[in-house]
Amino acid sequence: MTVLRNDHLLVTMLIDVFTKVGVPTLAEALTIGRPKSSFMSIERLEGCPEIYTEKRVSHEVHLEIDVGKPVSLSYHTTHMVADTGTMTLSEGYQKGYYQAVIGVLHDKVDRFEIEPIVIGAPWLDHPRNYEDGDKDVMWYGQLFGELLPEDIEEFSKLRETKVESADEWMSVMRKTPEEHVKQSIANLLKEPTKADWGGEENDHFSANATVGGRRRTAAFLLKGPTKFQEMTPAMCGKNGDQIYRLVRVGADISVVQHSHLIGTAVRETLKSMVVQPGRSGKFCLMDGQATYRLLKAYDLLTV
Repeated sequence: MTVLRNDHLLVTMLIDVFTKVGVPTLAEALTIGRPKSSFMSIERLEGCPEIYTEKRVSHEVHLEIDVGKPVSLSYHTTHMVADTGTMTLSEGYQKGYYQAVIGVLHDKVDRFEIEPIVIGAPWLDHPRNYEDGDKDVMWYGQLFGELLPEDIEEFSKLRETKVESADEWMSVMRKTPEEHVKQSIANLLKEPTKADWGGEENDHFSANATVGGRRRTAAFLLKGPTKFQEMTPAMCGKNGDQIYRLVRVGADISVVQHSHLIGTAVRETLKSMVVQPGRSGKFCLMDGQATYRLLKAYDLLTV
């Protein structure tokens, strides 16, 4: 028990230090493009049954962004200290397992190689997570961190607004300009809009989004109907760098909005940059149907 408690204390201290200095997630580190970078994030690893028989093993990291070459993680199995952790690493993300990883990313000629410092299952049963009285927080698992648009109190009428068919919202959102969506969101948050420019980190930043009765900051990435199709990371700049710039603003909530559907690859990319051990940030996806319901709920439709 002494060894176990010391291990937990050391991991907590490491998370605190890395959080204090602003260590990026793996997806952010890959976007920055440094030859060597520390990172801390929750990742999906390919399964590795060899963990039971080999002294040194490797996992490919499953990413939704194309970084041009493979990303792998290698370690000696003699460092494993938990049977459950060994099992989850053996079976990989294909069985639904995520791994919290703190490590160093090395940019090699033909690959990216991760030197792990700590690997473990994301686990929220920690005394610090009970400050708000939520005794069931551990059951949120890796999904902890996502908000629905209606969770923002200024958008709460979404809950009461329904659509009859896909054609109802698609026919409207196909013709609704991004500028109108931006103006509508700003109006609901009682804020002015800002002018667009090429190097912007977000399309709108708010310090007046209310979640759980508390005022939060929120940064928005807005995509209009210019490409009226399901959003992919390729629609968010090279290697999803628009998502990276959105998250690096440091808002409490990072919101991606699109006039059409938002693909799972965008969701995973956003989550991989926001959900991090020690980081209390949240992310939110507002697809075309949710945007339509928002505009309809507050009588802001123009089409």
